[in-house]
Amino acid sequence: MTKRIYIQPEVLIILLALVIGIISQFPAFISEYVINDDVRQHIYWMQQFRDGGLFKDDLLTEYAKFIQPWGFYFLYYILSFIIDPINISKILPVILLTISSLYLFKLVKHITNNYIGFLAALTFMATPIFLDSMVGGNPRSFGYPLLIIFLYYLIKNDYPKSSIILILQCLFYPIVFLLSTLTYLFTFIKIQHNKISFDKSDSKIKFFIIAMLVCSSILCWKHFFAYNPSIGTTVTREQMANNSEFYEEGRYKVLPTLPLFRGIVRNVKKSSFVPKIPNLILLLIAMLSISFLALELYRKKIFIPREILLLFLSCVLMYEISNLLLLKFFVPRRYIEYSVPLISLVLYTIFIGQLISKIRKVKIRKVFQVAVIVLVFLSLNIQKGNSFGLIDMSNNKDLYVYLRSLPKNVMIVAHPLLADGIPTFARRKVFVKHELSLPFYDKYWEIIKKRTFDFFNAYYAENPLSIYKFCEENKIDYLIVNENDFTKEYFIEKKVYFEPFNTYVINLSKERQNFALKAIPERDKLFVKDNIFVINKDILKHL
Repeated sequence: MTKRIYIQPEVLIILLALVIGIISQFPAFISEYVINDDVRQHIYWMQQFRDGGLFKDDLLTEYAKFIQPWGFYFLYYILSFIIDPINISKILPVILLTISSLYLFKLVKHITNNYIGFLAALTFMATPIFLDSMVGGNPRSFGYPLLIIFLYYLIKNDYPKSSIILILQCLFYPIVFLLSTLTYLFTFIKIQHNKISFDKSDSKIKFFIIAMLVCSSILCWKHFFAYNPSIGTTVTREQMANNSEFYEEGRYKVLPTLPLFRGIVRNVKKSSFVPKIPNLILLLIAMLSISFLALELYRKKIFIPREILLLFLSCVLMYEISNLLLLKFFVPRRYIEYSVPLISLVLYTIFIGQLISKIRKVKIRKVFQVAVIVLVFLSLNIQKGNSFGLIDMSNNKDLYVYLRSLPKNVMIVAHPLLADGIPTFARRKVFVKHELSLPFYDKYWEIIKKRTFDFFNAYYAENPLSIYKFCEENKIDYLIVNENDFTKEYFIEKKVYFEPFNTYVINLSKERQNFALKAIPERDKLFVKDNIFVINKDILKHL
């Protein structure tokens, strides 16, 4: 008689998550030029940890450091002694996906059973929105793992561990810290027999107070005492109102803020591995699911911890607070993005599991259980071609290799979109780049906005001496020119850059025709590849 081999579901989940994570990130593992786009904002400068001569006296790097949570900063600092930070950013998503999947299994299993826990974990792996949020190994990559782990320990009433996770959230991604803190606070309120009472558990209160004291110290020091005059403070709603960079065609759409209900619907759709469901059908499915779950709860056939509902209430409250104090707690939609998809997934899998449990015949029930798992696996196969937030920048690798041969302290200027990859791959400073052209802090944005206008004025100048003067004033050593940026087709397309710069350059192109950089002699070009070339600013004096 053959002996059955039983694999623990935890082991299977870890293996599946590792395989899925590695497959999704495989292009990044085999090419140094395949990265997540946010690496160019959050991670590039961490190459300083291994080479202190990089990015000295660089405003962009100063800003990139300023916005990083301390826990995230120190994790990369410690790991950089072992491995290059860019490579850390490629490995972390696989680790974080594995941790998230394992704890989601434990969370849903604690609520229901092994099967539904496994279904939840597998659905989590198969749904792109969750892995997408982790790709790049940046601060927001820690959002789902830390939120899932916190919920698990809070639901189990393990307050010491819940408090430790709160501190880690504060150190790595404060947005989920705020969501979790409100959720924890709400658990102190009890409603029994139509009466409101308060949980006075000594352990629960003690560990919460300890976590709040530690986190308050971290946040106060980070946001009040670590003020940087070159960065300034977050802009106000009034400052944003008349500036196109905060709207649809701008750098970062903040205004108008996404209506709460629309944001919830959008994120419910994203949390499905079949995201193209029409809103009306989605609403109908949601109403039926909620009605069924409510009825099952009333009949005491299932148990759904109130912490799940309290997390939803927390996200609604934080949405309204962040909308009222716009940018003080970043943008409102972030609070929906890290709560609604997770809540939807948990309720969805509980709903499916409970429906299947209604089938009385054991064999038929098992067939349905297997069929649902197979369906999720098929969805996973469909999604495997998804880029998972990765971009391939190898088309400019020869340029990066050349720029890396220049002295470490040089300042390079290029179109901001072309400049994006230079600090990451060439490890050289740039005058302005798209990824760090962020308008959230007043002093910083004032400087970057002026730099960008000055750049376009020089880039499309007719007189080479005016370009040289621009370089001298801004301590720029080398210029990178893309000849495609000067064609009629380029201006006709009207997608030069984000607003307000796009309109400015289009109008500029109507006034100017003979661009000096378009007429650089071949002998003065230090590097040429396709339509891109590099020049030293000094040659502009002699043209």
